[in-house]
Amino acid sequence: MSPVDSLELLEKYSVVILPTLVVAEQVGVPLPAVPALLAVGALAANGRGSLPLVLGAIAVVALIVDLGWYEVGRRRGAGVLRRLCRLSLEPDSCVRRTENVFTRYGVKSMLVAKFVPGLTTVMPPLAGIFAVGRVPFAVYEILGVLLWAGLWMGLGYLFSEAITVIAARLARMERLLGVAILAAIVGYILVKYVRRRLFLRKLRVARISPEALKSRLDAGEDITIIDLRPRFEVEAAPVAIPGSRWMSLDEIDEHEWEFLRSRELVLYCSCPNEATSAQVALQLRRRGITRVHPLHGGLAGWMALGFSVEALQLPRPPANDLTAAT
Repeated sequence: MSPVDSLELLEKYSVVILPTLVVAEQVGVPLPAVPALLAVGALAANGRGSLPLVLGAIAVVALIVDLGWYEVGRRRGAGVLRRLCRLSLEPDSCVRRTENVFTRYGVKSMLVAKFVPGLTTVMPPLAGIFAVGRVPFAVYEILGVLLWAGLWMGLGYLFSEAITVIAARLARMERLLGVAILAAIVGYILVKYVRRRLFLRKLRVARISPEALKSRLDAGEDITIIDLRPRFEVEAAPVAIPGSRWMSLDEIDEHEWEFLRSRELVLYCSCPNEATSAQVALQLRRRGITRVHPLHGGLAGWMALGFSVEALQLPRPPANDLTAAT
């Protein structure tokens, strides 16, 4: 379909097409929502569409879908977030990145979530996991959708003439454009895949098995075990490997770094492929802390073998906007 045909289709069915594209992008399907929003803005500037009508349709549909994900997160907990993150090209950093954003900025992070690839997918269930109230969730969800969609459609409205010219030129080079877009998508996926394979290779070299760790602990070896799980996952399952120390790397001071440098460390988390542990291990090694090993299988791998766990009590988090919003 040529760009001109696409514009005509958007003119007739934008109230249906735009909400569909937005919802698809929210669940991780790479459909071109932003170009469509720009195009609808350009059409509205020429009297060929209604911005308020399209914005309203997008907001209503997005709210319904995200409320569903919110309820799933509220009822099913952190496991839902990990499964959603596995749909990402970088599932290993997905959980911790979104948890860090939500912990730092609270429910207000929903205002910009749709501008960040991957974040828009996991933010609604994460809000449910953090027990954000339904009314604050709905308010910030609608504001975030209107801000994101309104910005792109507004840009399309302001630069409608340029977009019309671009669409006409693209129509003349349709086949070449399709090849270029396909090549860019394939190249992006290949780069992500290669980076991930190299990362996992480093992980396999460094990690330690639960059996080996237990054997060394039973032998009385002096090993410091660090629990790197996000706070909300620990609160959902407040158990840990005996002797573990929960640690937030964002809060480590120089004294802590010196302490870690003098110890042999085993790190564990609950991410796919123990990747948070591996990333932290690489970070520590760059700081000169070389005796560090991610635990193969993380806490789940330890417990699957029937090894004992103990209760873990977290320190109280500092007050932030999240608590105020709930």
